[in-house]
Amino acid sequence: MIMKLFKYIFLMLILVMSFSCKKDLADLNVNPDQPLSTNPDYVFTYVLQQGMGNYNSDVTLEQWSIMNWVMYMATRGGVEPGKEYEVPGGKDAFWREQYTNTLSNAQLIIDMAKDDPEMVNKSAAAGIWQVYIFQIITDLWGDIPYSEALKGMTELEYTPVYDRQSEIYTLLIEKLANAVDSFDESKMFFTSESDIIYHGNMNKWIAFANSLQLRLATRINKVDFETYSNVVSELKNSPLIENQEGTAIFPFNSVAKNHLWETMFRGESTVQNNPSRFFVDLIVDNDDPRAKVFFEKAPLSFLPFIPKYNGVPNLLANNSPEWENYNLNEALGVEGEWGDISKIGEWFLNNNTPGIIMNYSEVCFLKAEAALNGLWDESADNLFAEGVQANMEFYNLYANENNTISTEDINSFIEVLPVANLKEIITQKWISFAYEQGYEAYAEYRRTGFPELTNYDGALIDQGIFPVRVPYPYAEFTLNKTNYDAAISRQGADDEFTRLWWDEE
Repeated sequence: MIMKLFKYIFLMLILVMSFSCKKDLADLNVNPDQPLSTNPDYVFTYVLQQGMGNYNSDVTLEQWSIMNWVMYMATRGGVEPGKEYEVPGGKDAFWREQYTNTLSNAQLIIDMAKDDPEMVNKSAAAGIWQVYIFQIITDLWGDIPYSEALKGMTELEYTPVYDRQSEIYTLLIEKLANAVDSFDESKMFFTSESDIIYHGNMNKWIAFANSLQLRLATRINKVDFETYSNVVSELKNSPLIENQEGTAIFPFNSVAKNHLWETMFRGESTVQNNPSRFFVDLIVDNDDPRAKVFFEKAPLSFLPFIPKYNGVPNLLANNSPEWENYNLNEALGVEGEWGDISKIGEWFLNNNTPGIIMNYSEVCFLKAEAALNGLWDESADNLFAEGVQANMEFYNLYANENNTISTEDINSFIEVLPVANLKEIITQKWISFAYEQGYEAYAEYRRTGFPELTNYDGALIDQGIFPVRVPYPYAEFTLNKTNYDAAISRQGADDEFTRLWWDEE
């Protein structure tokens, strides 16, 4: 009897172990990169964060290259003659990250919504975010994969064709209009916690989408004025970002760190990330009260021959004898380095300084330009002044007692603004983009030629060597060569001197 009971127990243990092993093997066979079910709210938070760029790609592409190109910053020690504009290594990583992490995961939300009408609002917001990212990419590279992109998981399409930039812009504008039309207040939306930009406020997403349409249409107004005019006309009675509360900002924190702060914290910015002489002089020479926001006082400025705010001479050759007039600390017996130049203002170097996606002030400047073109009914001068004031007041929202701009200083500056014209509007827009929106500043400079960038000696920069696009990633040449070849045969050589479709001389 005991022997029979032992055999029974042994047989049961074998069966339990057998089922357990099968379960473990089944668990191992689950693809962690393709979950059986996905919470779209979690995915949305991820794509918003990824859309702000990752540290390594953002620093090397936007900070150390583009922001030096458009002269927010300048390189200590000068530039190597013949290599004034270095093509950034981070461009390949940025392309890969945005297609793989941001756009593909936003598409996952859209694909999930196709069979669920309750998700229409979530699909709309994900599509709006895709447009924001696609515009950055096409404005850097020109023709890019669009119509066949993001189909790797659903259709196993890994070598997408490159669409013409002109067609992409048309499709992006349509996508925004369709997203706005599809919002339904009776349907669910992302939670306040997952929507880290607008905290589940659909109306703010609609205003952002409309404002983004205005940005897109303005970008192409030299090459497609008809589309520009039509979009502006349609938006006249539509909600736009109309106040500071509507500004699209990203809440950087201890997990999703502000890249500019992180660069300074790591000590990796002592060469590239310094306010340029061009930027400092533009602000100081116009008695702009934002100087205290943009720059720190030069530590040695207590000396009568060191300016209070002093920028690094941009595009000065590294073998120039003028560098002997800098780094005077040792000669003056002062500890530390470069006490005779200003650092980036502390306003931008707090980890909780928000990332600006689209500001109320930018919308004012876009409307001011439309007014110049006879397409907006308000006064261009009034809209121009409103944009400048809005930018100053935005900084005050996150300022401390050292960099708060007084109401008196704001009013005094507004009173002496010049008459609004394209140069003045774009120059003020460029100022409002400082340090945080390098991609937009780069695009607007190529579109308009403003502000008029000058070398350290005041001469206009050499447009013949200024980069007007970013070369495609090397992986496209090797893994998608057929479509890559078709793109460059149509668009032009894959170098930094081939102009984009909307970038007419």
